[in-house]
Amino acid sequence: MKHFTLKLFSLKSLSFKTGAVLIVLMMSVFCTKLWAQEPVWFGNKNASRILYINSALDLASFEPILNTFAALHPDVRIAYRDVNTLDLYFLTIEQQAVEQQSIDKKAHPIASLTISSAMDLHLKLVNDGYAQTYQSSFTDRLADNFKWRNQLFAFSLEPIVMLVNKQAFPGNLPEDRQSLLQTIRQNGDDITKRIGTYDIRQSGVGYLLASQDARQADATWGRLLEAFGSHDVQTYCCTHQIIDDVASGKLVLGYNLLGSYASQRARDDDRLKMILPKDYTLMLMRAALIPKNAPNPEDAGIFMDFLLSDTAQKMMQDQGLLFPIRPDLNNPNDPYVVDAPGPTGVIELDQQLLVGRDYAKQKRFIHNWEIALEISKGE
Repeated sequence: MKHFTLKLFSLKSLSFKTGAVLIVLMMSVFCTKLWAQEPVWFGNKNASRILYINSALDLASFEPILNTFAALHPDVRIAYRDVNTLDLYFLTIEQQAVEQQSIDKKAHPIASLTISSAMDLHLKLVNDGYAQTYQSSFTDRLADNFKWRNQLFAFSLEPIVMLVNKQAFPGNLPEDRQSLLQTIRQNGDDITKRIGTYDIRQSGVGYLLASQDARQADATWGRLLEAFGSHDVQTYCCTHQIIDDVASGKLVLGYNLLGSYASQRARDDDRLKMILPKDYTLMLMRAALIPKNAPNPEDAGIFMDFLLSDTAQKMMQDQGLLFPIRPDLNNPNDPYVVDAPGPTGVIELDQQLLVGRDYAKQKRFIHNWEIALEISKGE
């Protein structure tokens, strides 16, 4: 799937109002192109109903779940569009404004369900009135800290990890951020341009994880950023691109990766090792919402329930697809149960996430990130 990406908030000279207007204009043009992408289809071609899903979840982790749902519901056909987390946020807003636009709704159908790992952006959509309420026996039994206002529901909780190419990495494999810093300082020539992480201007989840790192350990985060900058860290929009480059040896390490994707590749490739940092391991929820103007909220709710069902949650764990949200289904001997060597920091689904998405704070955070990584605004 080709990803279109939109860089934001990297121009220091923009005023608040000018920046906001420019973003809206860029968003409209950009989202129209993204909206026109052909989705991947699942289920019976003759199904009487279609459920359009916009999601930032790679098909490698989600296709078995989509196929199982389609088999259980032959009257529903799924159209699945794979979208970068930041792109997904703006596309959701654009699709909700469709009634005021002269857009061919048949050529550009609106999603009835959106799924994202950028918890803060999905929470902002709820806060700004872009989601509708949904409640069922499945959502009722979900713990309160895994849902928000009966409009946003988490179905997976996964660690944020480092992924290392064991054959290419210089020295001992890092156990935490401090040992990674030490390796960078001691092996500068072998590690320059060979660490990859998210470009927080392009990746919604990348921005979230960087901001959470800054909250968890501000001093360590600052030193790590400086080391990344002085050794030409490579930045990416998407997890799979980082993992591909670690596997090929172009990179020796990927930093702040989604654990589900990293664990799948490490399981299938002996050259790779997934590391849960022992100083702290961030834990991220994947969450879903039904947009306010969803054309098919009934089937979206049915799919939401399926994600929270025993069937889907067990599939996530047993097949190593995702880390399930429901601890009652965890087998302690299963390798896909998180066993962090140190403390974990769950990114809470609450109003605090919205603070980091304040426009002025985003602009300042990204500007400081660009300076630390010695990245020019034109890149």
